[in-house]
Amino acid sequence: METSEVVIVGAGVAGLLAAYEVLRRRPGTTLTLIEAGLPLEERLRQATPTSEGYGGAGLFLGGSLYFGTTTLPVMPPVSAPPEVRPVVAGDAFERQARRVDALFTELGATAPWRPAPAEPLANAIEQARLAGIDYITNYPARRLTADERQGALRRLYTLLTEHGARQLMGAQVTQIVNAGNGYVVTFIPTSGKQDAPRETSQPQRIHTRAVLLAPGRYGAEWLTRIAGGLGARIIPLPTTYGVRMELPAMTYDPLTDVNPDPRLQMSLGDDALIKTYATCPGGVVTPVTRYGALVASGVPALKREQRGPTTTMALLIQPGAEGAAGTWHGGEESARLLNERAPGKLIVQRMEDVRQRRPTDAEALAQNSVRPSCADAIPGALYDAYPDAYWRACETFLGRINQMAPGVLSDDALVYGPAEERFNYFSTDDHMQTTTPGLFVAGDGPGQSQGIIQASIAGLLAGEGLASYLFNAR
Repeated sequence: METSEVVIVGAGVAGLLAAYEVLRRRPGTTLTLIEAGLPLEERLRQATPTSEGYGGAGLFLGGSLYFGTTTLPVMPPVSAPPEVRPVVAGDAFERQARRVDALFTELGATAPWRPAPAEPLANAIEQARLAGIDYITNYPARRLTADERQGALRRLYTLLTEHGARQLMGAQVTQIVNAGNGYVVTFIPTSGKQDAPRETSQPQRIHTRAVLLAPGRYGAEWLTRIAGGLGARIIPLPTTYGVRMELPAMTYDPLTDVNPDPRLQMSLGDDALIKTYATCPGGVVTPVTRYGALVASGVPALKREQRGPTTTMALLIQPGAEGAAGTWHGGEESARLLNERAPGKLIVQRMEDVRQRRPTDAEALAQNSVRPSCADAIPGALYDAYPDAYWRACETFLGRINQMAPGVLSDDALVYGPAEERFNYFSTDDHMQTTTPGLFVAGDGPGQSQGIIQASIAGLLAGEGLASYLFNAR
């Protein structure tokens, strides 16, 4: 069995900066970084972007560095369980953010600060305000170009390699068990080649003194299973639920031409809000499995010239802890109900039929002006799978968005169900160590971050914690 003093699972920005910080503070530490996705250069050759691989989602696909005052972990805008607390907030967060900014500058990311949005976005924010909608933006910020992001990732790879880090791409961690004086991490190397069968080899094992789990948002289910199995304290937050909407791209262009992923939200009574999430201009709807449920997700077009005729975005209710027990109770069951109604398929429905509280049949869908981008979705009924309050909130919300993008209220718009997001709160100390000694978490997977800066701060704090743990465990 191999040995490594530290094993980090996940090569997103949190995992990469944690590895960087461990090796900076404790040169000579044996460190293994394991990532299920593709190496950077192979990701760059992909025709369709994915959220996993070297660089993760935020730094590879996004590139916005937000420097406003917030917290780590992200505190929900609705009520939270009493155990949920910020690890870093206020002036301490700003100091950490400046530290991250300096590091990215050293890595060659020199995009200038933008203290406020440019005029087109500022106008959109004002239009939303007049319509009674909150337009979520993050300023001051730096917007890194694709070349800057890719350059920073290449330099990080070189730095980690020069300091002795072993970086395993296309390797899936299947099990982590407590070994008394550390952990045994089991992983399976795979071919990692795009569009090719994943030829697996025999499982391999590493004995390590400390582990950091940083798998990113789409590894949250895996993270919960692995960390929970090791005894870490995990507190579930209320399920965020709803549908994924699809409408003509030209209808939503007034919003997506300014910002490809406009985050709009509206506060509701009884401790909840409704929001758009993960807008994909010219993208498609696709089914994915999360937490044992088949749900509707969106795949964006990588380049503007690759965009299709429709735009898709989720319409989600985010209830607080109190709201989930009251008015908004029941929506968390929609995924199970709809999966039982249409096993292995998403259900698609015309908005006119939702409003008329009748199922959509194949004939009506065939005659609809908006064609479904998810060919496997079956026409049916969604209207009875959600609380009535959800649909009332959708109508009000869409009516206000319609003031910014006329046509959003069209009866021919499509909705797919179910759609949901689940989040958990992981109890940690101030350096991301869970209640299980030697087990650390960081990044979007444990719900600590919603952006590059927060994920970076979590990674650096975890790196400090890992270095300290190794020193104290000698």
